[in-house]
Amino acid sequence: MSHSTGRVLWWDTSVGAAGDMLLASLVDAGARPDAIRAGLAEVLGAEGWTLTFEEASRGGMRALHTVVTDTGGSALDAGIDHHEHHHEHHHEHHHEHHPAGGHHTHRPWRTLRALIQRLGGRAGERALRVYGRLAEAESRIHGVPVETIELHEVGSLDSVVDILGVCLALEDLGVDEIIATPLPLGAGSTRGAHGRIPLPAPATLAVLQGWPVVPSILPGEWVTPTGAALIAGLASPGGPPAMTLDGLGTGAGTRAPDAFPNVVRAVLGRVEGAARLDTVVELTCQIDDATGELLAPALELALAQGALDAIAVPALMKKGRPGVQLQLLARPQDADRLSELLLRHTTTLGVRRTAATRQLLERWQVPVQTPWGQVRVKVGGRDGVAWHGAPEFSDVQAISALAGVPVLQVYQAAVRAWSGE
Repeated sequence: MSHSTGRVLWWDTSVGAAGDMLLASLVDAGARPDAIRAGLAEVLGAEGWTLTFEEASRGGMRALHTVVTDTGGSALDAGIDHHEHHHEHHHEHHHEHHPAGGHHTHRPWRTLRALIQRLGGRAGERALRVYGRLAEAESRIHGVPVETIELHEVGSLDSVVDILGVCLALEDLGVDEIIATPLPLGAGSTRGAHGRIPLPAPATLAVLQGWPVVPSILPGEWVTPTGAALIAGLASPGGPPAMTLDGLGTGAGTRAPDAFPNVVRAVLGRVEGAARLDTVVELTCQIDDATGELLAPALELALAQGALDAIAVPALMKKGRPGVQLQLLARPQDADRLSELLLRHTTTLGVRRTAATRQLLERWQVPVQTPWGQVRVKVGGRDGVAWHGAPEFSDVQAISALAGVPVLQVYQAAVRAWSGE
C-alpha cells in the first residue's frame, strides 16, 4: 500500500448499510478489485469463490453491485458443521447465496478468527475488530461464552468476503479515518437461521450499542448485522468533515424500492497540513487481587475487540499492596462495550472514564528487504514526509525464527534498509 496523506472516508449510510453495499462503494471510489481478491486469497485460498462487481441503477442513480459466488472448497469450508434445515438469507441487502442442498453452515468464531489472522496488517486488525464485535454481540444474544459462539449468517462466505473485502479496500485506498452517518432501523420481521426474527435483527441492535440510529422511512431490514458491525466497528459518527474531495463511489443494495435510491455513498477526501485531532475515551481501573495470567488475556481480548491501546502499569495500592492499573484507549462508540469487557474479564468492581483528545500523525507501512526476507516498517509523518519509523516486530520475529538469525540482527537490518544506509 502507498502511504496516505490524511485520507478520510465519509460514508453516507442514511438509506442503510450492508457489507456488499459498503464494499461496492469503495471499489467504485477507486479500490482495486484485484488487490482485494489477492488479499482474500491469503485467507480463503485461491479456489472455491469468486468476487465480481456489476453496474447497477437504483432510483436513477448509477452504482456498483457486489456479486460473491460460493463454488465450494475454500479454506472457509474446512472444519465446519452443516445442518440440514433450509436457510433463507438473513441479510436482505445481500445476494441470495445458499449452501448446496439447502444446508445451513455454523462456523465457530475461534476457527474464523484463526483464518482472519492470516491477513495481518491494518486490514487484518480492522477485520478482527469487526468480527470481534459480531462475536461479542452473538455471545450476549445467545448467552454463551464468546470463545464457544458459532456464527451463522455472518459466518457465511459472502459475509466473510464482504467484511474482509471492505478492510482490504480501505487499505488499498489508504484510508486513515472513517466517519459515517446515523443508521436507519426498519421494522417488521425476517427469517434467519433460527426461524422468524423481529427487525431490527437482534445482532444488528447488539453491534450498534453506542451508535446513533434513526427510524427508516420504510419497513424492512435496511441495516444488516454485517453492515452495522463494519460501520460501528470502524467509523465515528458524524457528517462530512472539512476536507478536499478526491473520490466518490456508490454501492447498490440488492433491493430497488421506488421510494429512494437504495445506495451507500463513499466520499473520499484529504486533510492537508493541519494537525489531525481525534476524540477518544480513556478507561482505567486498579486491581490488586489478580495475577498476570488473568490480566494478560483481558488486555489481548480488549485489543481484539477494538481498543486502540491497552497497557498495564504497576501501582502501589492502599495498605501497601502491589497492584496493577489497567488503561484502555477507546473510540467513544466503543467505550460502553470495552468498559463492560473489563468488568467481566477482570476482578475490578469499577471502571473510570475520561474523555481526551489526541493528536495523530499520518501512519503507513513500507516493505523493506533484509538478507533473510521482507519486513514491514511502520512509518509516522505528515504531508507524506516520514518523521520516524520502526520495523513491524511480528515480521522480525517470524523471519528470525525461520532463518535462525537473532531478532536484534533482523531488526537492525530492517532499520538500515528503511533509512537507506
